[in-house]
Amino acid sequence: MNTPVIFIIYNRPDLTRQVFEVIRSQQPKHLYVIADGPKLGSAQDAENVEQTRRLIDPDWDCSLVCDYSDVNLGCQQRIFYGLSSAFEKHDRAIILEDDCFANADFFRFCEELLDVYANSPEVRQISGTNFLEPRFFKGSHAMTQYPTPWGWATWRRAWQEMDLSMTSFFENEEAIRKRSTISKRAWQKLVKRLKKVSTGEVDSWAYPWLATCLAKDGLVVTPKQNLVSNIGFDRRSTHTSDPQSFFANRPREAFDFPIDEYVPVRLDTRVNRELFNLIFASGYRKKSLFRKLFG
Repeated sequence: MNTPVIFIIYNRPDLTRQVFEVIRSQQPKHLYVIADGPKLGSAQDAENVEQTRRLIDPDWDCSLVCDYSDVNLGCQQRIFYGLSSAFEKHDRAIILEDDCFANADFFRFCEELLDVYANSPEVRQISGTNFLEPRFFKGSHAMTQYPTPWGWATWRRAWQEMDLSMTSFFENEEAIRKRSTISKRAWQKLVKRLKKVSTGEVDSWAYPWLATCLAKDGLVVTPKQNLVSNIGFDRRSTHTSDPQSFFANRPREAFDFPIDEYVPVRLDTRVNRELFNLIFASGYRKKSLFRKLFG
């Protein structure tokens, strides 16, 4: 596989092993691994971090970069600077975290659409996750405003515009709201969460990425079938701890190739609204999925 893969790991060797096996099956020519350092004063965390890192040992021909931190920087700083460094070397990449268990179709889907939309600056991400029923989709994929971080791909051109402070969003909040199809309730919850990130109450790189996409009036490709399952819902996870969650271990589905070429590069308002309503107002969940996805 020619497209570089960025693999984000930390201290869960069992999950890392599973996802690494999926990556091995694709044998990418370029593998870039990002890891945070262990928490200060925790011998167990240090052992788990070291054990996880030892699993990264490609047995195929590839260029390997291990971007490992000696100290614990936290979710936002480690992933932001790690991805920024990776995109200095690559103009596009497929990105997986240690709990994002993708199928083979995910890689093909991302690779093909990274080519299709390479020169469409409004398209900022290719997502591998879909929580909606296929009946909402007119084609093989839809354009939404929601950059799901559970298995995704993007280009250097998009990531370079990442606004970690979310200044552009807050300075243009009213204009962004007016052009968004997000419901009032969803919008209020979103803004409340973004403000918690801006004050440091919530440590997240993905919320600023979402805010950047909204501020730039960006589009996100969402597949008709779900291609990635989050297998990290357990007690070790800060934000996805409920293994009974509707969103835990969602089935991975085969993608119905070929990809439709007629899907217009414009927001699919129905899919977008259904997606945000599911996340913020669904009876399937006890907690906000945004907390689970972006915390």
